[in-house]
Amino acid sequence: MSDEVVGLKLDGTGEEAVKPTQSDVQEPEYIEGSYRYDALKDADVNSLKSDSRPTLITLFGISECGKTTFVGSLFAILRRRPELLKMTFLDSDTLTGFEKRVHLRLLSENGISEQPRTRRKANSILNAVLGNERGENPRMFVFSDKSGEIYLDAVSKDNVVEEQTAVKHADKLVIFVDIEALLNDKKYMLYKKNTATLLTRFKTKNMLPLNAEIFVAFNKIDKVEEEAIKASVTNEESFDETKKHAFIATWKAKRISILDIIREIINVPNENVFDICSKGIQREAEDKGLVDLLTKLLDKPKKKALSVDYNWIQGLLKA
Repeated sequence: MSDEVVGLKLDGTGEEAVKPTQSDVQEPEYIEGSYRYDALKDADVNSLKSDSRPTLITLFGISECGKTTFVGSLFAILRRRPELLKMTFLDSDTLTGFEKRVHLRLLSENGISEQPRTRRKANSILNAVLGNERGENPRMFVFSDKSGEIYLDAVSKDNVVEEQTAVKHADKLVIFVDIEALLNDKKYMLYKKNTATLLTRFKTKNMLPLNAEIFVAFNKIDKVEEEAIKASVTNEESFDETKKHAFIATWKAKRISILDIIREIINVPNENVFDICSKGIQREAEDKGLVDLLTKLLDKPKKKALSVDYNWIQGLLKA
């Protein structure tokens, strides 16, 4: 584990963070894995050490659904408002990977640039050791944040599906749904089709987890109200409340339709379905859905853990 955690100050995780300027964005291309404590490759994860079997949390979803922003927000909350999750951040082998995601989330939040999507070949494994509120009973969590482009490739390529062993062996699988795509009539039908095809391919290839807890995160919930207001403004710039209600009713119908597609392939209990805003971490105004989902993900998994002498990482990522 890193010895550099104590006293670490992260930009974007405290109230005194300086708002970045456009010049902050114009930097040489970042090569993931080129810095100490960066995100790990699948093979490198075998070097992680833990006294007990870590909890593998796999984030699943097509491009632009907000998985990487979600990870950045998790780390930011753990560093500045851990009481919300009733957890204490203790250590990580991938601090740089986490910090990068926090920084990118901050840029996006301030409107400087959109959250850059994780590249296909980018390292995707992050880990964190968390304790209870007193810093006791440490547990390791491993997060798989694969590029959305990889999942998009898997819509049509069986070999890509078969490579996603972190999905098959997940303790907790979070299926992200991009609300912004559902609100766009031109994108909705294709998104719906891709979601059904992607999950069907994983099921056909026996690559969905058998004993995992499954979650669905409808991300960017803030866009519903924003787009509903836009749809309610008439040519005379007056507000039509009826149009707003109709827009929201249509969104709810689409949400049900997507959820039905997912549940035809994999079981998702009602209590594991969340509407979230992955950017919603403003101090004392954190998004409730986001906090609730993170809390459930950091609970102990319900499935029976493998014995401590089982090399779970070797089994998962070198199978």
